[in-house]
Amino acid sequence: MIDKNKIFSNLEYIESMNQHGASPNLDEYWEEIVDMLSEDIEATRKFLNDECNEHQIEYMAGYYEDISYNFQSHEFINILEDLQKKYPNIDIKQDIQWAKDAIED
Repeated sequence: MIDKNKIFSNLEYIESMNQHGASPNLDEYWEEIVDMLSEDIEATRKFLNDECNEHQIEYMAGYYEDISYNFQSHEFINILEDLQKKYPNIDIKQDIQWAKDAIED
């Protein structure tokens, strides 16, 4: 189940640490996000499309590769490509390519 409050809380914490020049180990915060978004592809689609704004989509882009690796599904790539179309002001093309590369054909 996707706990959107937990994801948004983690994103806010990660962003605040990065903005203030702090460099604690943020892996556990990212891992929680990746784990939740890797559980159910339809729930992930709904969350990314309906709950996240443009900034959040772009901020999480560096971890789409990990989520894609977990899903091993081109359906997740379709979700990312739809998000790129929905938000043309962000550039996640390279992240989408890395997500494609993470799928073991």
